[in-house]
Parts: sequence; structure tokens; C-alpha cells
Amino acid sequence: MSLFKEETQTEKELDKDLKEIESIYKITFESPEGLKVLADLKSAYYHRSSFKNDPYETAYREGQRSVLIRIINLIKENKNV
Repeated sequence: MSLFKEETQTEKELDKDLKEIESIYKITFESPEGLKVLADLKSAYYHRSSFKNDPYETAYREGQRSVLIRIINLIKENKNV
């Protein structure tokens, strides 16, 4: 039982950390300057194809896009609450 209790505590700590990170991202990217930066990042990395003939270039471009997707996911409202 103590092992389960430790896992539950760890999950609670991770959830608290995630909520704190989400809050920091929202503060950063919902400011007027942050909205401009986010619009620029979307223009540069989100609304374009990642595919290129070179698989390494494709992977590189998809990596850029995945960072932006993480930012977008962290700042959107959680509808499941």
C-alpha cells in the first residue's frame, strides 16, 4: 500500500507542476507581446508542410512544429475540468 501512496503523491506533484507551467505559458503567450510572438511562430512553423525530400530536413522541420504545438496545447483552456 505504501508504494501506491507514493505513486499517488508523485502524480499529485506532477499535476501541480503541470498546472504551474500552464499558468506561466498563459501569462507569457497571452500578453500583447506574446500574442505577436505566437502569431509569428505559427506563421513560420505551424502553417507549412514539414515534408521535404530529405528525411533529416523533414524531421528537423517537424521538431520545430512540435515545439509550437506544445506551446499551443499548454495555453489553451482545459475543457475537461
